[in-house]
Amino acid sequence: MRVSHYFFFVLLLALSPCSHAESPEAALAGLIETDDSLCLAHGGKMVSLQLVEAAAGRVEVWVDRWFMQVQTADHTRHLLTAESPEKELGCSHSIAGPQHWTIHSIKRLPVAGEP
Repeated sequence: MRVSHYFFFVLLLALSPCSHAESPEAALAGLIETDDSLCLAHGGKMVSLQLVEAAAGRVEVWVDRWFMQVQTADHTRHLLTAESPEKELGCSHSIAGPQHWTIHSIKRLPVAGEP
């Protein structure tokens, strides 16, 4: 019985978000809000995904969309590079209601010809 309590505690600790260190890739890209005339007309701002480190090379970012505080089926992949460091996602407030995006994962991709 004691071993099962120990195993349960270790399992909870391993699954705890506090036990995982933030990956270095998390600093490669982020979400920003900017003024946009169409978005301002609806009381919102333009939300974009932006490459933070220009020297990062190619970065793959998976993003989730939330509409009126409910996660939608939109799980999209975006490729950010030095040539295209920003991708517009949409307005923070649409005609139908508020929406926002969260970053699911960020991964640095290898440069062509490198292992």
